[in-house]
Amino acid sequence: MNSDEKLRQQVIDELNWDLALKADQILVQVSDGIVTLSGNVTSHAERWHAEQAVAHVAGVVDLINRIDVVLPSSHVRTDSDLVAAVASALQGNTSLAEHRVNISVTDGWLVLSGEVDSEHQRQAAGYAVRYLPGIKGISNDIVVKTHASAQTIKTDIESAFRRRAIIDAHGIDVRVDGGDVTLSGVVGSLPERDMARLTASSTAGVQKVVDNLVVAPTAQQTNGPGGAA
Repeated sequence: MNSDEKLRQQVIDELNWDLALKADQILVQVSDGIVTLSGNVTSHAERWHAEQAVAHVAGVVDLINRIDVVLPSSHVRTDSDLVAAVASALQGNTSLAEHRVNISVTDGWLVLSGEVDSEHQRQAAGYAVRYLPGIKGISNDIVVKTHASAQTIKTDIESAFRRRAIIDAHGIDVRVDGGDVTLSGVVGSLPERDMARLTASSTAGVQKVVDNLVVAPTAQQTNGPGGAA
């Protein structure tokens, strides 16, 4: 079995493992590490879950998603109904309360636009509507404002790191270019890495977070409170 065949089987196994998917409806092809998905699913959420499943598999170079969303008759809604449902879902998200997100739906395909203060809010808008029935696809064209200076963004992120007990701020280097933030250095655990990334993306003015952090558990974490094994 060559490397592409092994990778294909690993992708299939991951798709089968995810209970949010009906993996028997998804076809997988692999060429030089590039995974192509095709077939039919019944919702945009399921199509998104398929992408996430592939992203979790080591060795994947790129993903081409050709999965079609074929809605069951019970989920088919008019575009105006979807606009109303999306507006309601966004209004119910407290992190977006002070922002106006523009909504457009054409043949079940949703486009979000407008401005928010952080990348976290942009992602929150997409998440708020991802599981609504009747949506065939989502284009998140929301723009993150960049009124804050790079130094202000850097200072805000580093201050937030110091306030969070799980994050060792001394081990993380923060670099800001416009609204793009790059995190590098060493953290002691995956939860610490996830919290650092989430904290940076939640900071006003941040458009994108590049995570170059390396996880290296401390000796105490590796061997337990009793010290070396």
